[in-house]
Amino acid sequence: MFTGLIQGIGEIVDISHFKGGLRISIKWDGFLSHKLLEGTSVSINGSCLSVESNSGNNTAFIAVEETVNRTTLKSFKSGDRVNIELPVTAQAFLDGHIVQGHVDCIGRIKNLGKAGAQSILHIEHDKKFSFFIVEKGSIAVDGISLTVTKCGDGFFECAIIPDTMQRTTLSVKNPGDTVNLEFDIIAKYVWKFLDSNKSAIENEDDMAASF
Repeated sequence: MFTGLIQGIGEIVDISHFKGGLRISIKWDGFLSHKLLEGTSVSINGSCLSVESNSGNNTAFIAVEETVNRTTLKSFKSGDRVNIELPVTAQAFLDGHIVQGHVDCIGRIKNLGKAGAQSILHIEHDKKFSFFIVEKGSIAVDGISLTVTKCGDGFFECAIIPDTMQRTTLSVKNPGDTVNLEFDIIAKYVWKFLDSNKSAIENEDDMAASF
């Protein structure tokens, strides 16, 4: 589990393809100090990946086909910078929100510009996910915990403070770039519950109508 508070920016140094997935090697000084064990989960641009091996400050991760298909990993190339967050511990402050590292879909930045001291991020996404997003709710964008300031059919906006811009890859993003989106897990469970109850009620009405 993660909180969406980025701990560092890494650089992709190598990518290799294998049947059904990718092996991604990332350089970040934090890997050396934390001495991650093989199998440890790490959030890379919001996607939960498992450590395959370590070599100094270089760590290799495996991404299987399901992960590659749902995320921006498929467009990664050597030299790209990525957001990194290590898994949260029971002793850590939950400063952001609950982030699983399970990307729901890919969004596209329509605009990212300054507005006074803040920056406004406008992202478009598949309209079928709009019901998961509410104003003042939480959302993870490339693993970054952000608060929604405005939302509508197929889009949302977030106000970004300067510190977040500096500490994450948002500082190098441009309109047209794609990002990983993970919607609030609580919203997804609530939707599943309501949808299941709706189906149950409809089935009861159908049964009653048959008598």
